[in-house]
Amino acid sequence: MSETYSLPAFTMADYNLYRVDDRVFYVLIIAALTFCLIHAARRAFRQPRPTDAPGVHPANDEEMERHALFQRIFHWVNSIAIFTLLLSGWMMYQPRQLPTLEGTSSEWFIWHRWGIALLLVGIGAHIIREAFVAKEANPMVFNRAEAQRILSIGKNFLGISPNYPLAGKYHTGQIFFHWAVAGNIFVLILTGMVLWKPFRDFLPLSLFGLGWDFIYFSRVIHGFFSATLIANLIGHLYFALLIQKNWPETKSMITGRISLREYLESHSPPE
Repeated sequence: MSETYSLPAFTMADYNLYRVDDRVFYVLIIAALTFCLIHAARRAFRQPRPTDAPGVHPANDEEMERHALFQRIFHWVNSIAIFTLLLSGWMMYQPRQLPTLEGTSSEWFIWHRWGIALLLVGIGAHIIREAFVAKEANPMVFNRAEAQRILSIGKNFLGISPNYPLAGKYHTGQIFFHWAVAGNIFVLILTGMVLWKPFRDFLPLSLFGLGWDFIYFSRVIHGFFSATLIANLIGHLYFALLIQKNWPETKSMITGRISLREYLESHSPPE
């Protein structure tokens, strides 16, 4: 008869050892803020100007669709879901650091479950749309051309090269951010399934000889990737809200439209 796994009789202090140290959160947040400050300082001296002329001169009032309605709904639903997950997760992880908010860990976990439900519904709808409904090629594909663009942008930022390429529909940084966050969320979902017992019961952990050590390790990984997600979101908010050149694109996430003239200042002509 195989021995069943049981929760070791750790004290709360011992159990807290199986978590990411608070300093990891602060280091990643400081790193994200430092990057934003360096970027702002660099761009204060020289704003990048694409060296490839688009060759199109639209009228000032001509507009184009930037984001379809589904894309905007998906973006804002995801925003609400991730905000709910981060806030509820932090209140379960370190509630004393936000004294203005009240509630027990179990109460915040209810919000956490609603957040993941909303996130999974959004991701599922996005996958179905991209796989079966969308007719155009996925503009978020990171290919060799995008690798060349990011190399050119890096050289321009460091002052090595004056060349600054026009972006496709999305800037290379936006594509990189998309996949960084997607990978981040994927790891958080997997580790979250291990941590939450109703999901964990469906996983064949014992078949692979995985016990509480693996569950505790998943808790550490879950915390670490929560920290990297926060750092990514700081960068996202910086580029969307504090870079004036990006304001028309930020506005288009609400209205769905952008001036064609403003679009062509940094993007290739739409096909």
